[in-house]
Amino acid sequence: MENKIDANIQQNDWNIDRALIFILPFILLTVLIWMPDEWLLESAFLCAAIFLYIFLTYKYRLVYGFSGIRIASIPSIILTTFTLFIAIPSIYILMIKEHPNEVVYFYSVLLFYFLFPAGLFIGQLYRKIDLRQTLLLLNGKLIKHPNDKYFYEIVFILLSISILIFCGYLLRVDELPLLELIKDPGDSSRFCYMREEALKTLNMSRVERYLFHWLRSLFIPFGIIASLFLTSMYSKIKYNNLFISFFVLGLIVNSITLEKSPLASIFLSIAVYVFLKREKVKPSLIILLISITLTGPLLITYFLIIDREGIFDIILWSYINRIFVIPAEVLFYYFQYFPETHDFLLGRSTQLFSWMHIEGTFPLSNYIAKLWWKMPETTGSANANYLGTYWANFGWYGTTIFTFIFGFIIHLLQWKIYEVSGYKKNLLFIISIAVAIPSFTFGFLSSNFTIIFFTKGLLLLVMFLFGYDYWQNHLTKKIPYEMVK
Repeated sequence: MENKIDANIQQNDWNIDRALIFILPFILLTVLIWMPDEWLLESAFLCAAIFLYIFLTYKYRLVYGFSGIRIASIPSIILTTFTLFIAIPSIYILMIKEHPNEVVYFYSVLLFYFLFPAGLFIGQLYRKIDLRQTLLLLNGKLIKHPNDKYFYEIVFILLSISILIFCGYLLRVDELPLLELIKDPGDSSRFCYMREEALKTLNMSRVERYLFHWLRSLFIPFGIIASLFLTSMYSKIKYNNLFISFFVLGLIVNSITLEKSPLASIFLSIAVYVFLKREKVKPSLIILLISITLTGPLLITYFLIIDREGIFDIILWSYINRIFVIPAEVLFYYFQYFPETHDFLLGRSTQLFSWMHIEGTFPLSNYIAKLWWKMPETTGSANANYLGTYWANFGWYGTTIFTFIFGFIIHLLQWKIYEVSGYKKNLLFIISIAVAIPSFTFGFLSSNFTIIFFTKGLLLLVMFLFGYDYWQNHLTKKIPYEMVK
């Protein structure tokens, strides 16, 4: 039986890291032959940095490496997201941009592959992740637990709270962009301003604004995934009704402002659930899940520009540009404009430090947008990866120290999820991973980690994990897990 389990684990272990160890030297050779001399050194350094990261973390590859994608490890998701959408495109950005700070920009990106794992390893010294138990997740099935019944009450209460928050939002907003788009599609510039007025410039208190962000980024994904798990595992009508209610509410709330990432986050969370549930994952399933995740944003884009010629070509190239170029390009402008056009902010753009300055919070993303778009009156934002925020605030100190701290915090988050879930694919594990992944993909590309944890509400998930852990260990008796047949 044990040999069968080990065979299944080996079969489910993609071991992307081992494949990359053999592939990267060929990529490096190709770079040395074909890459123009002007960017040869940077390209070679990036290949070497990725190779060194894989070599250093190979023992922990299911937690820290590319292979951890198979069990949706958060450090692995961050590594993959950063590599595909920031690091590799940064070479292209160096080709199309000329500025003295391009060197600072690239080497800040490069240092991620040294400082992020350093933070992870220090975290491992502080709180150890059991690598053997992590390996068993490759063969783990979704399991039931008697405590699951309490989640129905939790999710039902969360649904009521979510409806109240949404009703409060409806009382504040004058026009609903989604309804206007349905009635009169086209004219994307008009809806761009309407989207800004529907949230960013909407007259709301800080508490109301935080609640609405938490609703979209935390409450709705939490409710959808929890009710979906209960529906699939127990097949009760009340669970099915709860899932339908939360799913419909989520579609409305996360698309009402016509922002694309909140809607995509719902389907990404569901995709993560399906991905973790399946023992065998085929490439066709991955393509299907990615396609479903992008369906919502693509539909919104289609109706926004339905009046243009060549609409499908526009959508195709705009999404390729938005996914593979813009995240790295926006990040570049943070390094270009600071400290050339403005002194370092010394914490003014982040609420962790802005209270220390009498000038108050500096609208960093809006400032970058005004310079980049050459539109002094715009209320838009040019959001970037956390490196941009901490460079604009603290320079080299920000990009180095906070990358290390980020790695340390991410390790502790992953450790806590494993500890509370008992290294099993139970309801708590599935919820935690499925809710967190959108924040560390879409959110990671365009937010610093204070926004991820505070504005997007991930800190509330961490508090829930600690609360559940205390309740499980001190207020209830330990109940053995029951494997799903």
